[in-house]
Amino acid sequence: MAELSNDEANDLADEILLRSEFLPAREPGFFSRAVNRVVDEIAELLSRIFGAIFGGSGGGAGSVFAIFLLVVAAVVLVLAIAKALRERVAKSSADDSPGTRIVFDEIVEPEALRAELARHRAAGDWRAAVIAAFRLGVIGLIEENIAREVPGATTGDFATAVQRRRPALLGTYEAAASSFDRAFYSDLDVTNDDMTTVDELLAALRGPELSLAGA
Repeated sequence: MAELSNDEANDLADEILLRSEFLPAREPGFFSRAVNRVVDEIAELLSRIFGAIFGGSGGGAGSVFAIFLLVVAAVVLVLAIAKALRERVAKSSADDSPGTRIVFDEIVEPEALRAELARHRAAGDWRAAVIAAFRLGVIGLIEENIAREVPGATTGDFATAVQRRRPALLGTYEAAASSFDRAFYSDLDVTNDDMTTVDELLAALRGPELSLAGA
C-alpha cells in the first residue's frame, strides 16, 4: 500500500468527514473541545498551589501569592465551563431547529438572512448588508463542503479551509472577509464597494441558500 504524506492524510480525513453521513453531527466549539484539557491543566496548577500552601515551610507572601493564584485558577475554570455550557446549549438549540446553521458562534437561519440582506441592501445600509451577506457566504462554504460547521470558527479558520479545498476561491474569500471584518469589528465606513466584494463571493457559490444574493 502506498504511503500517504501528512497533507494527503489530512485531505483524506477532511474528505471523509465532509461526507453527507457525517454532516448532521455538529462539532462542539473550541471551548467545548478544550474543556477537558483546561480542567486537567487547572487541576495540575491547583495541585502545585496547594503544595505551596500546605507543603511549604511557612506562610507570608508566598502563601498569599499562592491563594491569589488559586482564585485566578478558579475564575478561569468557571469561565471555561460557562462558555462550554453556553456552546452546548446553542448546539442543542440548533439541532432542534431544522434548517439553521451555526456561523461563528451564532445560530442563523438562511431564510432570515436572505430577507435581512434584501432589506438592508434596499435601504443602503451597507454595514448590515455586508454582515448578513458574508454569513450567507459562510453557509455557502458549508453547503458546498468547502468548510465544516464548527461553532467558534473564525474567518481565518474558513480561509484555511478554502485554501485547502478551493484555492481558486481564496482571493475572493479573503476580500469578502476583509469587508466583513471592517463592517463587524470596526467603526470605519462600509460602502457599496464592500458589498461588491461579498457579492463576488456569493456569486462564486451556488447553494440555494444564496439565491437572493444578487437581488
